[in-house]
Amino acid sequence: MPNPGKTTAFLHLNAKRQSPGEVREGEWLIGLGMASAARVNMLIESKASVTLTKQGRATIETDMTDIGTGTYAILGQVAAEMLGLPVTDVETRLGDTNLPPASGSGGSFGAASNGTAVFLACEEIRQQLCTKLDCNPEDLTLKDRHAVVGNRRIPVVDILNGEDIRGEGHVEPGEAEDKVRQATYGSYFAEVAVNSVTGEVRVRRMLGVFAAGRILNAKTARSQCLGGMTFGIGMALTEELLHDPRDGHIVNRDFAEYHLPVNADVPQIEVELLEERDAWANPLQAKGIGELGICGAAAAILNAIYNATGVRIRDLPATVDKVLPGLA
Repeated sequence: MPNPGKTTAFLHLNAKRQSPGEVREGEWLIGLGMASAARVNMLIESKASVTLTKQGRATIETDMTDIGTGTYAILGQVAAEMLGLPVTDVETRLGDTNLPPASGSGGSFGAASNGTAVFLACEEIRQQLCTKLDCNPEDLTLKDRHAVVGNRRIPVVDILNGEDIRGEGHVEPGEAEDKVRQATYGSYFAEVAVNSVTGEVRVRRMLGVFAAGRILNAKTARSQCLGGMTFGIGMALTEELLHDPRDGHIVNRDFAEYHLPVNADVPQIEVELLEERDAWANPLQAKGIGELGICGAAAAILNAIYNATGVRIRDLPATVDKVLPGLA
């Protein structure tokens, strides 16, 4: 659930917003801005296999990649929860093209697509356990390495009886792609200070609120949004690729002249995740979140600059040479 204290504080400040140029702290003009975000949700064909070994451990195999977005953690969590195992009893093998082909990383579809494939593979394993126990899937609970059915509580290794069980998961876009339009949503709130003498812009704080289906891992999802909002600060204030008009060559082709936001540019950023369940998304009901965090971040900052100064910047980034003339 979102933290009402943080959100309410921002909204309270927003309600007191004055006209451009009316809120000042010394030579700094203070402004508040907000923007909305929407990002299409996609499902990409993906496969995975999960093996529940005779020792009661699980192995996930898929050629999915982890580029730092937490794929190892997410897939391990999905299998662990589905099979009633601690995450430490789940091994995830990725990045080998000999393994079942996955969606890949990118486009905010990795966790939802490949996570669903793992989910479906685990459902197949659960069905095989139900066959051994002569019970219905809805009557089976797997928890703490045990299967619970009615009054029976049986160690999973006893059910396996020295054999491995393997499940295959395969998901691909279906009728939902034609019947509904899916998206993830968010909103951004930013407070900036603009120096009335120099035109310098400083982002003082930001808040992002996001709805992206079932949140599989709040820590890694929050980190994705923090990164996106930081990218938004760069998009709004510092990052600009310049070309030589004579031949099209890139002029600022290194990090000395292509300016990424650094710690001094990034304020305290708050992220709130709204739990959402959308049965149309996929069986896992998870949606992509990686790129949602940047979709409207820069717009919120530009709106805050306008609220502070009355200067409307439409050519990014909002560098001092664009802000200062409007302050004269």
